[in-house]
Amino acid sequence: MIGAIVLAAGSSRRFNGDKRKATLPTGKMVIQQSVETALSCFDEVTLALRDGDNAFSAELSLLINNPKLNIVQAPDSALGMGHSLANAIRQVNDWDGVFVFLADMPHLRLATIAHLKAAFRANEKDSPIIAPLHDGQLGHPVGFAASYFDALAALTGDKGAKPVINANAAKVIKVTVNDTGVLKDIDTPEDL
Repeated sequence: MIGAIVLAAGSSRRFNGDKRKATLPTGKMVIQQSVETALSCFDEVTLALRDGDNAFSAELSLLINNPKLNIVQAPDSALGMGHSLANAIRQVNDWDGVFVFLADMPHLRLATIAHLKAAFRANEKDSPIIAPLHDGQLGHPVGFAASYFDALAALTGDKGAKPVINANAAKVIKVTVNDTGVLKDIDTPEDL
């Protein structure tokens, strides 16, 4: 099984507020849309929130209410995205691979995710890292074979999974997609 991790433990410094709770034109919160997209494509999804996000965790559990969703609070979230991803990957059991989503990227198309998953399955025997490529830029979500889980669990700092990707550059398969959603994140209120 391939699962998904949605990272939502950042501090939203540039947004001037909690961008996870910002409302999209659809009426859904940014985080809600990102999580629901992942849930529609994967059998198990782990959502990593900030340490101490008790009330927000309870709110999301009620709002999304899906047994496939596991919400965790990353105890080291204040130390950076690498720590949050490491905390989340330690919650995973028996997955063949994981796609790592960023909660502030709610515009991904379901067809794009299906295409990335198909590329993962087609190359699974080679322990791939699957990265979407749009207009010459690598985006998200990025898929990792289970053989990288230990390296992901050892991450620190605020560079996310880049150290794992860079250390295994020969295993990275760039999948060209026609979806600006792999690059478009919400950093400021104007991005909504």
